[in-house]
Amino acid sequence: MAINEYLQVWNARKWMKQTEPFLKTWHAHLGYSLHLFDYFQAGETVECVAKNHGLEPMLLKRWVDVGLAVDHLEKRRGYKVQTKKRMVKYLSKESNQSVGILLEEMFELHIPTLLSYRERMQGEGKKKKPGMADMVAATSSLLETLTLPKVAGQVKRQKVRELLDVGCGYGGYLRRLGDKFPNVQLDGIEVDQDVCIRAWEANQHENVSIVQGDFNAYQPEKPYDMLMLNNLLYYFPASTRQALFRKSHKLVVPKGTLIVITPLTYEKHGNRFASAFNSFMSAHEEMFPIPSKQELNLYAKDAGFKLIEAKPVVKEGGWYMLVFRKKRR
Repeated sequence: MAINEYLQVWNARKWMKQTEPFLKTWHAHLGYSLHLFDYFQAGETVECVAKNHGLEPMLLKRWVDVGLAVDHLEKRRGYKVQTKKRMVKYLSKESNQSVGILLEEMFELHIPTLLSYRERMQGEGKKKKPGMADMVAATSSLLETLTLPKVAGQVKRQKVRELLDVGCGYGGYLRRLGDKFPNVQLDGIEVDQDVCIRAWEANQHENVSIVQGDFNAYQPEKPYDMLMLNNLLYYFPASTRQALFRKSHKLVVPKGTLIVITPLTYEKHGNRFASAFNSFMSAHEEMFPIPSKQELNLYAKDAGFKLIEAKPVVKEGGWYMLVFRKKRR
């Protein structure tokens, strides 16, 4: 075999090996979305699960074969298969520790959009995915769990009495902060009606108030001590982000705080994921490229804010929390 052929085979094997993590993720997503990890939780045969849940036996058998190969499932006596405990814990829709919604967003939003990248690059138009608002709001709820301690620390440190969460989604930040700060007035505004209804239904705090509406038209009775723009900027083109900072400046008290939690491009942490995420945002009809810290700092200075700190909150994904302070004019 010639040296070029050896190199060709070596590179082919290298690329095949690099796709193995995708296979595990694909298997986990399918198991989560179809409740398959639940069906095999107590140990069951493929034939029985297929019959009881109306699934195609051959394809289910192939999914099981992959699950055994990637250590998501294990064999039991009598041709039964059982889900590994960790998969039930983290990839069951019934588990309160499930992270499956992240895989659902990846496979039903990100990857289809990235697969359309060739057509998009050739000018055939962006791709739209219906029902995106609900899915993104659900994945944002997971991010809230990781970032809440830092947000709560700022609320306590700044002695906040009134806070506004812009684009509050299901109201997760507000409810969690409501548990910790019952004497703080926590307001939220959300433009999507369906998402807002879910937020109203989930709210049980007297100090939490959520309204449906456009932030740019929002006129509160008095300014806030703190305002949050979390997981929001990629819904707005760069040409309109300056207006968000200026509007925020109008709605906070002198020396008030603006918190922005967002993935950032060109930063030290999570740049690989952020680059892929940015490709998805750029190709999607309803989304826009994620910002850089330099871009946000320019907006802040123009609006009358000063950047106090910028720290990673999810290093693997390139998510950062930026804290701005309103300057006295």
